Amino acid sequence: MSGSPDARLSRVRAVTAVGKRVADPTDPLGREARAALLGSSGLSAEGIELALTVHLETDPAPEHLQELLAAAGAAPRCHIVLSANVCTAALRALAVAAAVAPSIAVRPSRRDPGLGALLARALATDAAFVAAGGVVACVDAIAAAPGDELHLYGRDETVSAIAASSLPGVIVRAHGTGLGVAVVGPSVAVELAALALARDVIPFDQRGCLSPRAALVEGPASRAAAFALALDRALRELGAAVPRGLLDTGLRTELALYRASLQAVGDFWEGPDHAVGLDPDPRALLLPPPARVVHVVPVVAGVAPSLLGPWAPFLTSIGSLGAGSLLSAVGELAPRARRAHLGEMQRPPLDGPVDLRLR
Repeated sequence: MSGSPDARLSRVRAVTAVGKRVADPTDPLGREARAALLGSSGLSAEGIELALTVHLETDPAPEHLQELLAAAGAAPRCHIVLSANVCTAALRALAVAAAVAPSIAVRPSRRDPGLGALLARALATDAAFVAAGGVVACVDAIAAAPGDELHLYGRDETVSAIAASSLPGVIVRAHGTGLGVAVVGPSVAVELAALALARDVIPFDQRGCLSPRAALVEGPASRAAAFALALDRALRELGAAVPRGLLDTGLRTELALYRASLQAVGDFWEGPDHAVGLDPDPRALLLPPPARVVHVVPVVAGVAPSLLGPWAPFLTSIGSLGAGSLLSAVGELAPRARRAHLGEMQRPPLDGPVDLRLR
């Protein structure tokens, strides 16, 4: 039966098996994926290789697959609208959909159709997926019927508009705008924390909902300054091996505005592929553009609610090193955000959508 636990698990495993082929640069599917993403993702060739070989979910732990199945709904059909922000996100979206329904319709992003269309095509003829009742196809328009599930990924405006136009009885699971934040505890060496955070900033050029955009450093401004300098060095080192993709006009404009703001109130460091801003006396938390740019501020637990409060609804991930009162305060502001050690924010277990805010 296509709706049995065994069939659902088999379909999910088929998705990750196809993902292994994509991750392999010697497999024809892997070669095709790299060529497609180089033309559409906006990442450098090195950034694509990092995404496919390190951050594609190809070997999930059995307990995480069981969590995915337990959290998934059940429907005859699942429809997916994909975003272009993270080139590997299509695999997780398909795995979640395969746990929900045997029949899947995928509308790839028009800005980056690469991996979504490629995975759907490979799955459509995959023997294990088909044997478990799986049917998948790419579509130009979503036609969800009552009783179907509709999974939306993208900007808040986009997912809200699509959700509002869906028929009554369609089960909508929307994953909108999200971002990550880093918390550096009071007893952690700033060099260690900076290198770990840099490993979370580099993947996907900081475009995903797990990507850390701000670093909250517990302690005085002098400690935040030392961390910002160490982060600049770490991003410079890692960026030499994995260059940033080209910035479009919009991102260049946002970066120029952010640079001017930080030069007026604090310090700003910029390399060929990154930037770090330091606000030593923050009254509000600036949000830098998603272009490997990190905003660093000194924070104590008591001011976390006022500083982070406006952004709390958008927090999808909290990365940290070292426990402290600040981490507890941030966790209380965003209780449904994923938790991870710094350096592991971009590698969450395949236990469901990366965005847990709607569970």
